[in-house]
Amino acid sequence: MSEVPILSDGPLNGDSQPKPKVLFVDDEAGILSALQRLLRKESYDIRTTTSPEEALKLVAGEKFAAVISDHRMPEMEGTALLERVKKISPETVRVILTGYADLNATLDAINKGFVYRFLSKPWNDQELIMTVRQAVAQFDLLQENRRLHELTLAQNHELRDLNGNLEKKVEERTAETVRLHKDLEKSFLASVRALAGFTEMNSPHIGSHSRRVAARSKAMARLLGLPSKDAMQLEVAALLHDIGEIALPPEILRKPANLLKPNELQIWQKHVLQGDGVLRMVPHFEKASKMVRHHHENYNGSGFPDRLKGENIPLGARIIAVADAYDGILNNKADYQMATPEKALAWLLNRSAMEFDPAVLEALVASLKEESNGPESNEVEVSLSDLREGMVLSRDVRGSQGVLLLARGTALSAEHLARITIFLNTEQIEAGDVFIRRTPAEAAAESPSKSPVPSPGN
Repeated sequence: MSEVPILSDGPLNGDSQPKPKVLFVDDEAGILSALQRLLRKESYDIRTTTSPEEALKLVAGEKFAAVISDHRMPEMEGTALLERVKKISPETVRVILTGYADLNATLDAINKGFVYRFLSKPWNDQELIMTVRQAVAQFDLLQENRRLHELTLAQNHELRDLNGNLEKKVEERTAETVRLHKDLEKSFLASVRALAGFTEMNSPHIGSHSRRVAARSKAMARLLGLPSKDAMQLEVAALLHDIGEIALPPEILRKPANLLKPNELQIWQKHVLQGDGVLRMVPHFEKASKMVRHHHENYNGSGFPDRLKGENIPLGARIIAVADAYDGILNNKADYQMATPEKALAWLLNRSAMEFDPAVLEALVASLKEESNGPESNEVEVSLSDLREGMVLSRDVRGSQGVLLLARGTALSAEHLARITIFLNTEQIEAGDVFIRRTPAEAAAESPSKSPVPSPGN
């Protein structure tokens, strides 16, 4: 299929600046037509093609802000296409649109194509629109960064002839460069969060586990005085600590750890090595890869994969281990009604100096005290399909357009559950997780002899 432009080059609303160019590549013409209709009101010069080779010719001849490509195409896979796009136009932002989750494709996209985002088929319209906007904004940021770099070089040449405010000019330019560096760091973290979301898409039972582990890890790291240069490494590692599980069979992820057969346990334990392999492909994040590799080591040396002991385990890995176990117990969807922060904490403290670093456990206790008046201690995240009569919402439930559907504090009745089903069927609400209050009465009924055992996925 030949190129099908639906928006022509030209000024936007009388502005002399041309519209940003965005290229969509998909072997299905119907998909391209749907994307054209979705973005018809956006201020972009949209180009589409079913041919990866034609896409490469377009990128070679014109400056595109973003290329959004399907992954599985008969002529050329999307990761291979985006790798070649990167060589032709390094600043063009690259996005994969895929209908399936595949670890090898993910690794190729990270290592070769340096993709900015992953989008799944069928896509969410608002998410796709926002991704395209962010991709164009990222391209603009890179263009501005390059422009400022060139401007800096020119000004540095002029500064050699100046006798006055040299120091002030250098400080101003340095501050601008630092600001841009921070913007790029934020963009990178946004990409990591998107990749963590991609992992959760493949393993729905994990829910928002990785984001909660990252938040808990950051809180403990602050109390432990983790150097600021390692803080970003820790956040990336915590967000992606379970990325290796994307390749594991779902039946293994659903089982509690103590019920895994020996061969299943060996398969599950490999996820830390696979996660380590993913992060080692990202330049300058060697510390994060080690944190992912060792977050299942035990403080007494009985863990895996390398049986490290005590201080030989990276501090970031020891922090993630505590945050991972705490969240896994507190938000185990098979048993969350029986879990409380106090019981989860007691379970971890009973394993101090055996599985967990005592100093990190002290930081966990301190962080929980800081949050004692927050909402987390009295709420749990569940999927819409897990809602039952009598549950009480701890946060508002809003529709796909932001309209309030059910207010926090609502005690769910059969009528509410029927309405939620109607909302889902009419696409007024997106399938996902909601927050409900814990039920202390039910939690108190738990047998004292029962020990919480998080599933491998958590």
